[in-house]
Amino acid sequence: MWDRRLAERARSYPTGVLSWVEPSGDPVSVRVAVELDEPRERVLFPALPPIARGRTGLACLLFHMHDEQLEGLRQVVLKGELVADGASIALEVTGFVTANGRAGTDEMPHAGAPLHMLAFYRLGRRKAKEYLAKRGEPWPPIPFEEIGRAVAEAPD
Repeated sequence: MWDRRLAERARSYPTGVLSWVEPSGDPVSVRVAVELDEPRERVLFPALPPIARGRTGLACLLFHMHDEQLEGLRQVVLKGELVADGASIALEVTGFVTANGRAGTDEMPHAGAPLHMLAFYRLGRRKAKEYLAKRGEPWPPIPFEEIGRAVAEAPD
């Protein structure tokens, strides 16, 4: 599912991190330059590192950036499948995922946007509950006493 607004945001990143899982179960990640091919809803790779050449199968492409103070955080992931594309491979995009849970923007919330912070907090709680329910796990207890002791014993 191609998202024109998030594709436009992805164009502003100089590179992305392409990741996949090897048949052995080991994850592999490589930094790559990309070209978005909107008509075919694909991402092309002008120069792949040797380890990625000829790979096919499920993969994702992470775009992430921030300024020197770690502010202005932006993040978007393109999910899809690596497929043969002539002599190279391409990522056939099946979805866009933002860490902020908002459609159309890759900007993460910050203290200057309280409503976005609240929505981000609620998204995190909802996703955690879904994750635990899917696995039949209870919400883990929070060891407040242990945390309090650690804070009290920490050097200034």
